[in-house]
Amino acid sequence: MQKKGMYLGGYRPFGFLPDPNDCHKLILDPVASQYVRLIFELALQGNRTGTIAKILNEKQIPTPAAYHVAENHVYSEQKAWDLQRSHWTSGTVYHVLKNEKYKGTYVGAKFIMPVPCKHRVLRAPLEQQVRIEDSHAAIVTPEEFEQAQMVIMLQHGKHQAGNYTKHQYPLKGKVYCGYCQKLMKYRVLKKIGPSFNCRFSATAVDSPCKRIPISEELLEHIVRNALTAQIKQAEYVLEILRERERKALVCFSALERQEEKLSAEKVEIVKQRVALYEQYADGNMSKEEFIRQRDAYRVQEDEKIEQIQRLRTEKDQIFLPVRKDADNLQTVVSAAEEAGDVMHLSQNVVETFIDRIEVFNDERVKIRFTFKDALNSYEEK
Repeated sequence: MQKKGMYLGGYRPFGFLPDPNDCHKLILDPVASQYVRLIFELALQGNRTGTIAKILNEKQIPTPAAYHVAENHVYSEQKAWDLQRSHWTSGTVYHVLKNEKYKGTYVGAKFIMPVPCKHRVLRAPLEQQVRIEDSHAAIVTPEEFEQAQMVIMLQHGKHQAGNYTKHQYPLKGKVYCGYCQKLMKYRVLKKIGPSFNCRFSATAVDSPCKRIPISEELLEHIVRNALTAQIKQAEYVLEILRERERKALVCFSALERQEEKLSAEKVEIVKQRVALYEQYADGNMSKEEFIRQRDAYRVQEDEKIEQIQRLRTEKDQIFLPVRKDADNLQTVVSAAEEAGDVMHLSQNVVETFIDRIEVFNDERVKIRFTFKDALNSYEEK
């Protein structure tokens, strides 16, 4: 339904109403659509968004929030929060001028969830968004809308005028308090800037957490250094395992040759036993002699089978564990190469290598890496 441009409910854009005959369609609100039209006209006259907000406030034109509350377009529990936004601001005007629905274009799938089942969304790239032209009645023409975008671009620059992706905070959602094990809140503080701090330890009884925030810059520096050290350790261990694998392969080849020799001897014993049956069938051998030689051949064949089985077990014990450890660490090293430069903590790098970060007082940090088990299994050996 979204790909067909159908309205799926929710907080509808200012200036529209749901069609009473079809809940999946939008129609123009005769009053609010004129307010939207006025905003675009003021923008086309060259007014800045702050100036437009001032004019709207002077004319006592209700904000989208106030209008929705007055017209009972929102749930009762939303009213107290929405009434706080009773004045037009530069940001409110900006978002109206950027909304493509006002030129009749439906835009869907605007946000993506980088990690499944995690409550964190980012703005989707333009090529992944769903865009359907003329999906409903327009308040302004496409030409007027584009002219308004040019006015915004001249006033605010290309960064605000474009459909940009929000700044990504790669460690967000990975940082936990080392005491209460709760997810730490990401905040921008005046003194230290972007940081993480615990919101729960202060209410916990006898909690050792002092709620001292740790700056994002410092935490990223710690994580980068630790991750670099871990990957170097993995590369070093991988070199050792590859050398062991080469030595094990030499032993493996020697055992293979012994197994081939024993298998050939076993085949020869079987041939001799078959020939024995033929001699007995032709009457060239007594029954007692046949039974004696047959049993002797069976004992020899069982011994060869047992020796072959021991060789196969020895081969598996020599080669397979080393090969398995080397393959596991090779996966880690290959993932590091594909994820990119670990010194640049991108979202991809964090999701690939970082499972959890625990922060303690005095800027102590404990990092749980996704590949730690592979290194630990080698160290235990």
